[in-house]
Amino acid sequence: MNGMDELRELPPGLLAALGALVAVQLILIVAALVVLVRTPADRVKLLPKPLWALVILLTNAIGPIVFLAAGRERRAPATTGTTRTTGHPTALLSRYGAPDAEPDPARYPDPAISFESVRKSYGDHLVLDDVTLGVPRGSVFGFLGPNGSGKTTALRILMGLSRADSGSVHHDGRIGFLPDVPAFDPWLTPAEYLRLSAELEGFANRGPDRELDARVAEALDLSGLGQVDRPISGLSRGMRQRLGIAQALIATPGIVVLDEPTSALDPIARREVLDVIASLRGRATVFFSTHSMSDVEAVCDRAAFLGRGRILATGTLPELVGKFGDPGRVTATFRTTRGGDDVARTLADAGFRDVSVSPGGALDDAFANALEGSR
Repeated sequence: MNGMDELRELPPGLLAALGALVAVQLILIVAALVVLVRTPADRVKLLPKPLWALVILLTNAIGPIVFLAAGRERRAPATTGTTRTTGHPTALLSRYGAPDAEPDPARYPDPAISFESVRKSYGDHLVLDDVTLGVPRGSVFGFLGPNGSGKTTALRILMGLSRADSGSVHHDGRIGFLPDVPAFDPWLTPAEYLRLSAELEGFANRGPDRELDARVAEALDLSGLGQVDRPISGLSRGMRQRLGIAQALIATPGIVVLDEPTSALDPIARREVLDVIASLRGRATVFFSTHSMSDVEAVCDRAAFLGRGRILATGTLPELVGKFGDPGRVTATFRTTRGGDDVARTLADAGFRDVSVSPGGALDDAFANALEGSR
């Protein structure tokens, strides 16, 4: 009688039990091997990774159980995502220290970033035409322009990802960068990706402070992805955008360059990202491109207008509005116990013309308030 015949002679209940035992062993072996592959080498304990693979494969269920229980360093509990407000930075932002309320131009006369007569073309298409620009230290600087105006090209030249035809770009400090469409290893989780980013920046878990783990936990808190343990391929574009911003800040760089940082974000996430950017004022130099006027008005103290590859104007927001705005138009936001119609009539009776009143504030604020606590 061969082995198959012997198996057929076993009682059905015993045969089912054996089948279940084999299935459990296979599941344990596969699960342990997957975890082993995804565990960084510096977190594997007791044995090197190749020896653990042999133990898992050769000892049936016992080896996988031993490895999963004692063979790897446990990840610190992830911090839950919280809503952030300007003036209450997360631990990662607090590493910058207290902000300078007013960066002293006399102390730092040279700009943190400077473009000097930069030109760039692709074939016959001129993208940047004699771009000259200085970004003061400690400022939040908006780089404004319509789609196709050359904003991304200028940022790529700044980061060394593209070469200018002529001119030069200088910066003084470590740069954190968020591209317009951030790319990630899709099989990694947010925590694994941020851990890899921190390791590439030179952080490690040597000593009692375990700085690498601390920075990863802080970056997860900043991005609001502390409870997300699925691969990045399953994240929405907005979640990936927040992850990219956390990656750009994980090493607390002195210069932060962001290309369209609020694109693809819902109103709540957009507000959170703008709060993070505002929290960096006086701590780092932030240079971000956008075509959203409201984003610049919300957080910037200086801006530049880029059109058809040329700098059209640069200065503080009041300077730009005073030079190019409508001097007869005044925008005011205030609270009143009276209805919007009564306010409009009162202003009209006082001699104001073309009065427009929007009761309840901006729509994105209303949306964020309605959803508060449901995320």
